[in-house]
Amino acid sequence: MNKKTTSYSIKEAKFSNLFDKHYNKLYNYAFKVLKETDLSEELVQETFIKLWENFENVKESERSIESFLITTLKNKIIDDFRKKQTRQKHTNLYALHITIETEIDKQWELVERIENIYTTLEQKTTDIFKLSRDKGFTYKEISQKKGISIKTVELHISKALAAFKKGLKEYL
Repeated sequence: MNKKTTSYSIKEAKFSNLFDKHYNKLYNYAFKVLKETDLSEELVQETFIKLWENFENVKESERSIESFLITTLKNKIIDDFRKKQTRQKHTNLYALHITIETEIDKQWELVERIENIYTTLEQKTTDIFKLSRDKGFTYKEISQKKGISIKTVELHISKALAAFKKGLKEYL
């Protein structure tokens, strides 16, 4: 048996003792914070992996090792929390994006539908309806502007309203 093998065996034995001594305490702490069995186990395992990787750099005093383990575990819990927050933020942004996109699509579809309804109307009916709805003219003002009776204005407005009611029934 060479010196390297002996050194490795000593490291394994010390590590195994530390694992047995601190695992339950670290797991209980993680579970109390996270309330998730699998995640708690995973983060405690990762904590011990980090201890193994840094074993030579950690002072051998019991206090230093315990401090290293607790600090590492706390950092892993914080990192996990941040990842979840980031994931949630991205999920929320994606959902908001989809909602906005859906609303824009609906608005676009509505505008298209309105434009299509206008194309089915006589030009005179369209002009009269737009004066009423877009420009806010009264029936009397429209009749004077177009040189037609108020009854004719009412007839054109009624035709337009009927066409819009029929063409937009799923939006109403």
